[in-house]
Amino acid sequence: MTPSIPVLLVDDNTFNREGLRLYLQREGFVVFEAGDQQSALDLAQRANVQAAVIDISIPPDATTPSRVQHNCGIHLAGQLKLTQPALGIVLFSAYEDRGGEVLDMIRSGVRGLAYKLKGCAPAALLEALHEVLAGRVLIDPEVTNPRSLAEELIARLKAEERPWVDGILQRFMQLSPREQEVAYRLAAAHTTEGIANDLSVAPRTVEHHIGHVYEKLGLREAPAPLSRWVLLTKACMILDLRNEQS
Repeated sequence: MTPSIPVLLVDDNTFNREGLRLYLQREGFVVFEAGDQQSALDLAQRANVQAAVIDISIPPDATTPSRVQHNCGIHLAGQLKLTQPALGIVLFSAYEDRGGEVLDMIRSGVRGLAYKLKGCAPAALLEALHEVLAGRVLIDPEVTNPRSLAEELIARLKAEERPWVDGILQRFMQLSPREQEVAYRLAAAHTTEGIANDLSVAPRTVEHHIGHVYEKLGLREAPAPLSRWVLLTKACMILDLRNEQS
């Protein structure tokens, strides 16, 4: 049972929203509901939610650029990530061809993000919610081939980044399970205090784990112009996408 994690549910269809709300409440989440973009933005800040489940087809408001009005939920997700980068977001849609902008968010390094198609089993939605809360990335394979996207991200690495990211990918399984949890959350912009709360440990314990993560992954030797955090983020994104398919 999830320990009372506050979640924002955004869907303009009252019937759909009611069903999702009841399901998530049964799973132990505290659910806040919104039917439009502005209400969602207001609630996200007031309620201090940790995750959001958003229908990409919510109606636009006066601030929504015309170019994204058909996928207003994705625009909302981007706005939420700007102010709350550690927020876990699950986007869902009835259309498999609407995920292009989500893939662009992933290409830009946004983590704690999932894209699922409507009609998936409730357990699949619940899994996606837990994954984004843990800073992970999850893409429905009907939207794109995750492994192909991983290879695309590798090809887009700068020449000076490539050996460091390759090193992380080779060494990541040397981390303990708890160190891996910390690494994924760190890569998703979670704060030390946030990670400590998630894992029910002291902040100093998290700092200790972060030190081990950087040490074991060889990132302490990374040259100054390269950000250890950026290298870790790119590697974790590739790992998530590679693990999407067997």
